[in-house]
Amino acid sequence: MRGLEQVIISVDELEALRLSDYLGLNQEDVAQEMNVSRPTVTRMLAKAHKAIAEALVYGKAIKIEGGDYQVAQPRFICQQCQYTWDDATEAAATTRTCPKCHGSAIQRFWRGRAGL
Repeated sequence: MRGLEQVIISVDELEALRLSDYLGLNQEDVAQEMNVSRPTVTRMLAKAHKAIAEALVYGKAIKIEGGDYQVAQPRFICQQCQYTWDDATEAAATTRTCPKCHGSAIQRFWRGRAGL
């Protein structure tokens, strides 16, 4: 891979891609989650999509760089009692029970909305 030309995607662009393309959030929700404006999300996604397309079409490596960041712990919400909590383990949400009411209707929680 060292001999390949590279395209660069910033950490912020990667996060916008993860939230939008991988998790399926709309751009308004991505903007809220990242604490930026919706037009900023649109620009980040357009730049990242172009870089990825260039890498695929021309066989270039994708390099992710830039910025300081911190990986957040997964957050969950109980659909029965609305209790939310952080959990550092990566077990599937469907195998969890609520620590408050012991209910089993658990979902990943994103700032401003619940979902998976």
